[in-house]
Amino acid sequence: MAFDEIREKIFESLQGAKSQLDESELYQKVRERYELLPPVGQKAVLALTIFLVGYVLFQVPMAYYSRASENLALFEENRDLVLDLYRVKRKSASAPPATPAMDNAMLESRARSAVMGARVQPEQIKAISFYDNAGARASRFIPKEIRQNGVEVRLANLNLTQIVDIGHGLSNLGTSTKIVGFEVKPGTNPGSYFDVIYKVVTFDIPAPAPAAKGAGKSK
Repeated sequence: MAFDEIREKIFESLQGAKSQLDESELYQKVRERYELLPPVGQKAVLALTIFLVGYVLFQVPMAYYSRASENLALFEENRDLVLDLYRVKRKSASAPPATPAMDNAMLESRARSAVMGARVQPEQIKAISFYDNAGARASRFIPKEIRQNGVEVRLANLNLTQIVDIGHGLSNLGTSTKIVGFEVKPGTNPGSYFDVIYKVVTFDIPAPAPAAKGAGKSK
């Protein structure tokens, strides 16, 4: 019963639209010109009208199909991105916790042990002092939030074996410790001896400060 009422309302609406179109002056002029055309012209106009109506009716579903294809491609791209994020999250959860960064005193002690492990004599050690890698000449690629503890190792009259051994030892002080500077000059002793400066830095990302308990309620 409801379907019949809807059909009658649609039919009445179409009839009303047709009557309004018949009464319009523009439609009457077009119809008069159409009736004045020869039969061949009328057939051509009719064929062109049918073609335009069919083209419009064909373009509507094609537009929906093209939009649906774009939405499907976007969905698949976002789905792959979400899956990658889940994989990264699982890997980060299963990764071992990062070792805490060394302070200056620990870094200086380990650097001295690496130097002594290469059989360096006390007179060859010029200085092992703290080094500020976050000063005025800091690298712009390192964020300012990262803490840096550095040690500068100045040694004199090393042979090539000692240079390699010390460099290897200093580069393995810890996972977050890197050699950021290396300078070699001829030594004062005759022969193949060199004065060397190593700059070793350990990097640390500070943990974010816990949010205040009452901050969310106050907002």
